[in-house]
Amino acid sequence: MKKKIHYAYVMLAACCLVQGGTLGVIHNCRGIFYGPICEDLGVGLGFFTFYMLFFGLFSCVMLPFAGRVFHRVNIRWLLCGASVIFAGSVMLQAAFHSLVSFYVAGAVQGLTGAYLLFYPVPVLLGNWFQKGRGAAIGFAAATSGLAGAIMSPVGAALISGWGWRATSVAFGLISLLMAAPASFLLYLRPEDRDTAPYGAGETQEAGPLTGVSYETARRSAVYPVAILLALLLSILCGYYLQLASYGTAEGFTAEFGARMTALCMIGNVVSKLFLGWYYDRAGIRRTMYLGLAVVGAAFSALLVRSTWWFCVGSLGMGFAMGMSCVMTPILVREVFGSRDYGRISSIVTIATTVGVPVATVTLGFLYDAVGSYRPGILIGLAVTVAGMILVEAVLRMGGRLTVAAAETDTAEI
Repeated sequence: MKKKIHYAYVMLAACCLVQGGTLGVIHNCRGIFYGPICEDLGVGLGFFTFYMLFFGLFSCVMLPFAGRVFHRVNIRWLLCGASVIFAGSVMLQAAFHSLVSFYVAGAVQGLTGAYLLFYPVPVLLGNWFQKGRGAAIGFAAATSGLAGAIMSPVGAALISGWGWRATSVAFGLISLLMAAPASFLLYLRPEDRDTAPYGAGETQEAGPLTGVSYETARRSAVYPVAILLALLLSILCGYYLQLASYGTAEGFTAEFGARMTALCMIGNVVSKLFLGWYYDRAGIRRTMYLGLAVVGAAFSALLVRSTWWFCVGSLGMGFAMGMSCVMTPILVREVFGSRDYGRISSIVTIATTVGVPVATVTLGFLYDAVGSYRPGILIGLAVTVAGMILVEAVLRMGGRLTVAAAETDTAEI
């Protein structure tokens, strides 16, 4: 008989469309709009990028509740409605003529993006895949990078020919057509379709969910350290939004700046596929160190003013997104387990949400103050080194937490 395709792969395809349409088409391509919008409105880059700060702040407001909402409502209608509002706010930007309007749009996108950008891939695919979980999460997350790599140069060409306003409408429509229909294919757990996760019975995780409770995790010493690490990785991830502006600030053309963003998106795709695959084979520690080493090398390359080194650095910067989007949720599940993963990860995800706007706003104001992005690049290099130190701290402290939790469970039995 013909073997039936496991529904986990349908989940994977749907998550790819949601990620590609929201994180890829909209979020990853924001940077190409910054220059034209600032020029049109006559405002500085620093003040305009407060738009991203509102996005991050309102995501933080929603994220603590998002985990609970996911478990209490029909996620298909939830994600469809969120994608309609998210894409609609992007299309409405075409009519904006003031910073306040963009700040409001950023807040709306933050509230809806809390469900679309951060939960479907790690939470849903984490539930549906026991075998090959890292590769599945990496593949779905890579879709956003692929969409960004394609749409970034396309968007730059459209802005040049149509203007940023018409391009904003086009991007919002593409986002809507990708994410909204795909939402109706999603289910929170395999049990909702009377099936088991892919690979059930083939991995050590088969059976009851293992790990520590949310209360145990919240009181542990490793939890704030993990949150700080997630914040630093997100800050590194935020640099990609300024690559196009960095290229033009260093004297290159706007087309070359868009090419830098596209190369970063290619690196984004490669990193998410590679890191997920490598984690399944080499484990969490080696994968985290390797990813951060590539990011550090990328920052170093961006300090060398030449088209070749800028291209190499932009490609390597894509690994920052792989570390934040793929490895952060994997690290949280590795350290705290699957038992209360949704609640534990919702707080950690707040840090990943804050980091990108913090990096964007800081780099914007720093550039306005000194007229150069290079001090910001040096700060990024220092953050990368700090991230390596925190990785070791989280893994060692997490190992002790797991041992202590196991001893407590044994004593209760």
